[in-house]
Amino acid sequence: MEDATRLLRAVRAPTEQGAAFTQGPVFAGTYQAAGDPASAPFTYGRYHNPTWSAYENALAELEGAPSLVFASGMAAVTAVLATTLKPGDTVLMPSDSYYTARVLVDNYFGSIGVTVRRAPTANDGQIEHVKGARLVWLESPTNPGLDVCDLRKVIDAAHAQGALVAVDNTTPTPLGQQDRTGRGFQRCGRYQGNHRARRCRARACRRAGRRAL
Repeated sequence: MEDATRLLRAVRAPTEQGAAFTQGPVFAGTYQAAGDPASAPFTYGRYHNPTWSAYENALAELEGAPSLVFASGMAAVTAVLATTLKPGDTVLMPSDSYYTARVLVDNYFGSIGVTVRRAPTANDGQIEHVKGARLVWLESPTNPGLDVCDLRKVIDAAHAQGALVAVDNTTPTPLGQQDRTGRGFQRCGRYQGNHRARRCRARACRRAGRRAL
Protein backbone atom coordinates (compact mmCIF):
# COMPACT_ATOMS: atom_id res chain seq x y z
CA MET A 1 0.00 0.00 0.00
CA GLU A 2 1.38 3.43 -0.95
CA ASP A 3 2.01 6.04 1.77
CA ALA A 4 -0.66 8.38 0.40
CA THR A 5 -3.25 5.59 0.65
CA ARG A 6 -2.19 4.72 4.19
CA LEU A 7 -2.50 8.38 5.21
CA LEU A 8 -6.03 8.62 3.83
CA ARG A 9 -7.05 5.37 5.50
CA ALA A 10 -5.56 6.50 8.79
CA VAL A 11 -7.66 9.65 9.17
CA ARG A 12 -10.96 8.60 7.66
CA ALA A 13 -14.00 8.05 9.87
CA PRO A 14 -16.04 4.82 9.70
CA THR A 15 -18.12 4.76 6.53
CA GLU A 16 -21.64 5.82 7.45
CA GLN A 17 -24.25 7.50 5.30
CA GLY A 18 -24.38 11.23 6.08
CA ALA A 19 -21.43 11.14 8.47
CA ALA A 20 -18.47 13.49 8.22
CA PHE A 21 -15.66 12.22 6.00
CA THR A 22 -13.14 12.83 8.79
CA GLN A 23 -13.74 13.02 12.52
CA GLY A 24 -13.35 16.44 14.14
CA PRO A 25 -11.96 17.06 17.64
CA VAL A 26 -14.14 16.32 20.67
CA PHE A 27 -13.73 18.83 23.50
CA ALA A 28 -16.02 17.22 26.08
CA GLY A 29 -14.47 16.16 29.39
CA THR A 30 -17.35 14.05 30.72
CA TYR A 31 -19.65 11.60 28.92
CA GLN A 32 -22.98 9.88 29.41
CA ALA A 33 -22.38 6.68 31.38
CA ALA A 34 -25.62 5.31 32.79
CA GLY A 35 -25.33 2.12 34.82
CA ASP A 36 -21.99 0.32 34.87
CA PRO A 37 -19.37 2.80 33.55
CA ALA A 38 -17.42 -0.14 32.13
CA SER A 39 -20.09 -0.49 29.45
CA ALA A 40 -19.47 3.05 28.12
CA PRO A 41 -16.67 3.54 25.58
CA PHE A 42 -15.82 6.93 27.14
CA THR A 43 -16.35 8.14 30.70
CA TYR A 44 -13.89 10.88 31.63
CA GLY A 45 -11.60 12.95 29.45
CA ARG A 46 -8.57 12.43 31.67
CA TYR A 47 -8.56 8.75 30.77
CA HIS A 48 -9.71 8.71 27.16
CA ASN A 49 -11.79 10.58 24.62
CA PRO A 50 -12.84 10.07 20.99
CA THR A 51 -10.13 12.38 19.65
CA TRP A 52 -7.31 10.50 21.38
CA SER A 53 -8.75 7.19 20.22
CA ALA A 54 -9.01 8.41 16.63
CA TYR A 55 -5.41 9.63 16.72
CA GLU A 56 -4.18 6.35 18.21
CA ASN A 57 -6.09 4.42 15.54
CA ALA A 58 -4.52 6.59 12.82
CA LEU A 59 -1.04 5.96 14.21
CA ALA A 60 -1.78 2.25 14.43
CA GLU A 61 -2.68 2.29 10.73
CA LEU A 62 0.66 3.92 9.89
CA GLU A 63 2.71 1.80 12.31
CA GLY A 64 1.02 -1.51 11.61
CA ALA A 65 0.68 -2.10 15.36
CA PRO A 66 -1.49 -0.96 18.31
CA SER A 67 -0.42 2.53 19.45
CA LEU A 68 -0.75 4.59 22.62
CA VAL A 69 -0.42 8.38 22.76
CA PHE A 70 1.29 10.12 25.69
CA ALA A 71 1.38 13.76 26.76
CA SER A 72 5.15 14.02 26.24
CA GLY A 73 8.05 12.21 24.68
CA MET A 74 9.64 11.32 27.99
CA ALA A 75 6.33 9.92 29.27
CA ALA A 76 6.38 7.40 26.42
CA VAL A 77 10.05 6.61 26.98
CA THR A 78 9.45 6.10 30.71
CA ALA A 79 6.45 3.84 30.04
CA VAL A 80 8.49 1.53 27.81
CA LEU A 81 11.45 1.39 30.20
CA ALA A 82 9.40 1.03 33.39
CA THR A 83 7.26 -1.81 32.05
CA THR A 84 10.28 -3.70 30.74
CA LEU A 85 13.12 -3.26 33.24
CA LYS A 86 13.48 -4.41 36.84
CA PRO A 87 16.44 -4.53 39.26
CA GLY A 88 19.02 -6.99 37.98
CA ASP A 89 18.19 -6.44 34.31
CA THR A 90 20.57 -4.96 31.75
CA VAL A 91 19.65 -2.27 29.23
CA LEU A 92 21.81 -1.44 26.23
CA MET A 93 21.58 2.23 25.29
CA PRO A 94 23.12 4.08 22.33
CA SER A 95 25.95 6.23 23.64
CA ASP A 96 24.72 8.99 21.31
CA SER A 97 20.95 8.74 21.83
CA TYR A 98 18.55 11.42 23.06
CA TYR A 99 20.18 13.03 26.09
CA THR A 100 17.20 13.03 28.45
CA ALA A 101 16.55 9.34 27.83
CA ARG A 102 20.13 8.62 28.88
CA VAL A 103 19.71 10.79 31.99
CA LEU A 104 16.57 8.89 32.96
CA VAL A 105 18.27 5.52 32.53
CA ASP A 106 21.35 6.58 34.50
CA ASN A 107 19.72 8.54 37.31
CA TYR A 108 16.67 6.40 37.96
CA PHE A 109 16.99 2.93 36.50
CA GLY A 110 20.68 2.72 37.30
CA SER A 111 19.94 3.68 40.91
CA ILE A 112 17.45 0.80 41.38
CA GLY A 113 19.84 -1.88 40.19
CA VAL A 114 19.49 -1.90 36.41
CA THR A 115 22.84 -2.34 34.67
CA VAL A 116 23.35 0.25 31.93
CA ARG A 117 25.56 -0.48 28.93
CA ARG A 118 26.36 1.96 26.14
CA ALA A 119 27.59 1.47 22.60
CA PRO A 120 27.70 3.74 19.54
CA THR A 121 24.98 3.62 16.91
CA ALA A 122 27.31 4.08 13.95
CA ASN A 123 28.66 0.94 12.28
CA ASP A 124 26.11 -1.19 14.18
CA GLY A 125 28.26 -0.82 17.28
CA GLN A 126 25.59 -2.19 19.62
CA ILE A 127 25.61 -5.69 18.12
CA GLU A 128 28.65 -6.89 20.05
CA HIS A 129 27.08 -5.78 23.35
CA VAL A 130 23.58 -7.31 23.11
CA LYS A 131 24.35 -10.56 24.90
CA GLY A 132 22.71 -10.65 28.33
CA ALA A 133 20.63 -7.51 27.75
CA ARG A 134 16.95 -7.53 28.69
CA LEU A 135 16.25 -4.48 26.51
CA VAL A 136 18.14 -3.01 23.56
CA TRP A 137 17.25 0.64 22.93
CA LEU A 138 17.88 1.87 19.40
CA GLU A 139 17.70 5.26 17.75
CA SER A 140 18.40 5.66 14.05
CA PRO A 141 19.00 8.39 13.06
CA THR A 142 20.15 9.53 16.48
CA ASN A 143 19.09 12.83 18.00
CA PRO A 144 20.90 15.14 17.45
CA GLY A 145 23.95 13.56 15.79
CA LEU A 146 22.01 11.72 13.05
CA ASP A 147 24.15 8.57 13.24
CA VAL A 148 22.47 5.53 11.71
CA CYS A 149 22.60 1.78 12.03
CA ASP A 150 21.16 -1.17 10.14
CA LEU A 151 18.05 -1.59 12.26
CA ARG A 152 17.11 -4.99 10.88
CA LYS A 153 20.61 -6.32 11.48
CA VAL A 154 20.82 -5.03 15.06
CA ILE A 155 17.29 -6.15 15.92
CA ASP A 156 17.94 -9.64 14.57
CA ALA A 157 21.13 -9.84 16.64
CA ALA A 158 19.26 -8.74 19.76
CA HIS A 159 16.43 -11.21 19.22
CA ALA A 160 18.94 -14.01 18.68
CA GLN A 161 20.13 -13.32 22.23
CA GLY A 162 16.57 -13.20 23.61
CA ALA A 163 16.50 -9.43 24.12
CA LEU A 164 13.54 -7.11 23.66
CA VAL A 165 14.04 -4.14 21.35
CA ALA A 166 12.71 -0.58 21.52
CA VAL A 167 13.29 1.97 18.76
CA ASP A 168 13.01 5.71 19.25
CA ASN A 169 11.65 6.65 15.84
CA THR A 170 11.55 10.41 16.42
CA THR A 171 13.32 11.67 13.33
CA PRO A 172 12.02 9.52 10.45
CA THR A 173 8.49 8.83 11.81
CA PRO A 174 6.55 5.75 10.60
CA LEU A 175 6.31 7.22 7.10
CA GLY A 176 10.08 7.37 6.72
CA GLN A 177 11.05 4.18 8.52
CA GLN A 178 9.37 0.87 9.16
CA ASP A 179 10.66 -2.41 10.54
CA ARG A 180 8.98 -5.76 9.94
CA THR A 181 11.02 -8.06 12.17
CA GLY A 182 7.99 -8.56 14.41
CA ARG A 183 8.74 -10.20 17.75
CA GLY A 184 9.69 -8.01 20.69
CA PHE A 185 9.65 -4.75 18.77
CA GLN A 186 8.44 -1.53 20.38
CA ARG A 187 8.63 1.83 18.69
CA CYS A 188 8.46 5.35 20.09
CA GLY A 189 7.87 8.32 17.80
CA ARG A 190 8.09 11.86 19.10
CA TYR A 191 6.10 13.68 16.45
CA GLN A 192 4.31 13.32 13.15
CA GLY A 193 4.64 17.00 12.23
CA ASN A 194 6.45 20.07 13.54
CA HIS A 195 8.23 19.32 16.84
CA ARG A 196 7.25 22.64 18.40
CA ALA A 197 3.63 22.35 17.31
CA ARG A 198 2.96 18.81 18.49
CA ARG A 199 4.78 17.47 21.53
CA CYS A 200 2.81 14.32 22.10
CA ARG A 201 4.50 10.99 21.69
CA ALA A 202 3.30 7.55 20.79
CA ARG A 203 4.24 4.00 21.62
CA ALA A 204 3.57 1.23 19.15
CA CYS A 205 4.15 -2.39 20.07
CA ARG A 206 4.47 -5.45 17.86
CA ARG A 207 4.61 -8.04 20.64
CA ALA A 208 1.36 -9.58 21.85
CA GLY A 209 0.61 -8.82 25.48
CA ARG A 210 2.95 -5.83 25.81
CA ARG A 211 0.46 -3.09 24.96
CA ALA A 212 -0.97 -2.89 28.48
CA LEU A 213 1.07 -0.63 30.74
